[in-house]
Amino acid sequence: MDEKVYRQSRLCRLLGNPLAFAIVAVLGAGKELSPSEIARAVGRSVSRVSHVLAALRLAEVVRYESDGRKARYRLKHSRETQQLLEALAKFIDSSSAFQQ
Repeated sequence: MDEKVYRQSRLCRLLGNPLAFAIVAVLGAGKELSPSEIARAVGRSVSRVSHVLAALRLAEVVRYESDGRKARYRLKHSRETQQLLEALAKFIDSSSAFQQ
């Protein structure tokens, strides 16, 4: 399998996790947030959010900066990620399989 196709597949699998998708959507607002702020926004524990953030870092979806004790996360490729989320929303809106 081609490396690019493999990476695309891994990203789709990662974003298929509802918590990972929710975290990306929260960070899509353009803010830098701490893990506890993200956890509050998505309604999950800080430890679970931190675990998913680690996977998102490995996939190069998010990046973080630390000022010693506190880490703040943001999207690494904000514009492209927003375009991806918008494309997914359009697909869902136009797909009869997802219509109620």
